[in-house]
Amino acid sequence: MARPAAPVPGSEKRAKPRTNYAQIFNQKRQIFWFALFVLWLCIDIAELGLVSQQIHERTRDASSWPSAETQNAMGLLLFACIISLLFGLFHWAASLFMYHILFLMHGVFWGTGAGIIEATPFGHGLQCNEPASHFPEPWGNFVGSCSRWTAIEGLAWAMFALSVIGFFYTIIDRYNFTTKRSNVYDIEAPHEELHESESH
Repeated sequence: MARPAAPVPGSEKRAKPRTNYAQIFNQKRQIFWFALFVLWLCIDIAELGLVSQQIHERTRDASSWPSAETQNAMGLLLFACIISLLFGLFHWAASLFMYHILFLMHGVFWGTGAGIIEATPFGHGLQCNEPASHFPEPWGNFVGSCSRWTAIEGLAWAMFALSVIGFFYTIIDRYNFTTKRSNVYDIEAPHEELHESESH
């Protein structure tokens, strides 16, 4: 009786590592990342709603905006909202190396947008109760939107702060003295669990 052919080296099929999502909460660093991105998504979605409302209300007509600079700032913030939403939803798929670039990029976008709005007459929020005559032209015509602009600025600064925190924590997490990581979550089941499942 002929013997079965010996397997070619390297042709053995390896069992795919099983994912155990319960392990997300097993380490403090993973809890930190999970909490950061939950907060990231909540703030970003709120900002997306406010910015979209302003752009929809004012359209692309330059005359419906106080200045071309603020119109461009809202466009920048809308772009930042969209890419931040995508990053928040799919952050688990990116490596920690990519986090350096992504957090730095988001910090620039959010900081620039928030800084532009802060430089406007609506930028501090404490003056929103003032009458239209208190503001220079043409800002007096937009005093009804002052509180929303202030909220947009505040949320943009919050996203900027999260970007800075995430950037520096990525450095700490990736270049840890005990282990150099490349992934955010270590959720693969230990080898012992894999062997037990295969034996059954």
